[in-house]
Amino acid sequence: MQLNRPFATVTPTLDGDVLTILATHNAAFTTGQIHRILDGFSEEGIRKVLARLVLQGVVLADRVGNAFVYRLNSEHLAAEPIKALARLTSTFFSRLEQRLDGWDQPPAYAAVFGSAATGRMTLHSDVDIFLVRGRDATESIWSRRVGELTTAVTEWTGNDARVVEFTIDELRRSGTEPMVRDVVEHGLTVAGSRAWLVKQLRAIPKKDRA
Repeated sequence: MQLNRPFATVTPTLDGDVLTILATHNAAFTTGQIHRILDGFSEEGIRKVLARLVLQGVVLADRVGNAFVYRLNSEHLAAEPIKALARLTSTFFSRLEQRLDGWDQPPAYAAVFGSAATGRMTLHSDVDIFLVRGRDATESIWSRRVGELTTAVTEWTGNDARVVEFTIDELRRSGTEPMVRDVVEHGLTVAGSRAWLVKQLRAIPKKDRA
C-alpha cells in the first residue's frame, strides 16, 4: 500500500484522493482548494469526481456566493468506512507504537523513515524502520521481536519491512551517516523521544565527527 494514498488500497482513481481530503478535515472545500492540494490532477477532473460523489450522496454541495463548497456527508451509511480508510496512515502508526510499547524489552528509540515518512511511497516501496536496542535488551529476545515486527508490518501493509538496527554505542559512532541524519530530520518517532536521539548523537566524540 501507499501510506500517503490510503484509498489506493481499494481504488486507484482520483475519487479516493478527493475523499481522503474531505474525510480527514472537518471543513468544506471549493474545487479550487482541493485542486491546490491535489496539484497532480486537473481541476476539471476533480469537479467531475465531486459531481459523481454528490450524486451518490456521500458528498454534500452547498452554495456560497457564486461558488459551491463540498463536504463529506457524515450521516451517509458509507461515511464511517470512508473515514476508516482515510485514517489508514494514522492507524498504521498507532498500531506500530502499540506493538513496540508491548515489547518486554522495548527499543530505546524507534522511528519510521524514508518514503513512508515523507509521503513519497509507491506500491513497491519498503517500510523503513529505525530501531535502537536498549542496553538491557537480551539479544535473542530482541532478534525474535524484530523478526515478528518485520512480519507484522508486511502483513499490515503488503510492503516489505526493512528494519535498520543500532545499539546505543553504534548509534553514537554513526551519527554523521546520511541515513541517521535522515532519521533525525525526517523520521517519525514511534518509540522513545527525538530529544533522546539528538542527545545521543551530540555525545559523539569530536574526533569521530571529522
